[in-house]
Amino acid sequence: MVQLMKTMKRFVGKALDSFGMQVIRKGSHVAIHRRIEAANELEAMYRQFVFTDLPQSERRAELLAKLEGTHIGEAIYLLNALHSSIGLPGDICEFGVAQGSTSALMANEISTTDKKLWLFDSFEGLPRPTDKDVLIDDIFNLGSMENYTGTMATKPEEVVCRLKSISFPLSRVQIVPGFIENTIHKAALPKTVCFSYVDFDFYEPIKIALEFLHERMPVGGHIVVDDYGYFSAGGAQPPRSSLRRGS
Repeated sequence: MVQLMKTMKRFVGKALDSFGMQVIRKGSHVAIHRRIEAANELEAMYRQFVFTDLPQSERRAELLAKLEGTHIGEAIYLLNALHSSIGLPGDICEFGVAQGSTSALMANEISTTDKKLWLFDSFEGLPRPTDKDVLIDDIFNLGSMENYTGTMATKPEEVVCRLKSISFPLSRVQIVPGFIENTIHKAALPKTVCFSYVDFDFYEPIKIALEFLHERMPVGGHIVVDDYGYFSAGGAQPPRSSLRRGS
């Protein structure tokens, strides 16, 4: 029986190989070069059929393949919004950085500009939820929203390492550690923001970030709010109008 299974495996493997396909054991990690190939093909399809004005970018496929917690399709929508704003005055902000995979993705896209990258994160994990933060998707099977307090913590050094790996100048990076309700009152913050990615999960931090951005974003700038209606029901509505500021 064992020999028969080996023979069948070789036969199926050769048959799939002839079509450029490969068998991957369930639960195993796909090799990075395979993920990069897939990301490259998917990104090219989006540029051809959906976002025809999205320019090509070196290393984009590699960074898309290395994303954690963000689907490639979602990231391409983010990149399109970024490039739709990049010609406007102002810097780039990310609220909720985690390990920095989307930070590196955005940094790569603005590498030829003089824009600064502002990265806001507690680096102490998620804050304590309020009554507006109702658990929708128990992604870690913790049983309650309260039990997520302090989870998903990362270190700034991990973010810096990712930015160094793409040779993005750290002189153009400002990491703002701490919970947003405390750090948003610092004097040294961007005066103008043309694009922002908000991934704070909970109601109050998202609301604070949106209120901050509303006063600093020019007409035509974009804000992308991640995981709206996912994980926690505490997604905040933008102040006054839509996420995309009109004329």
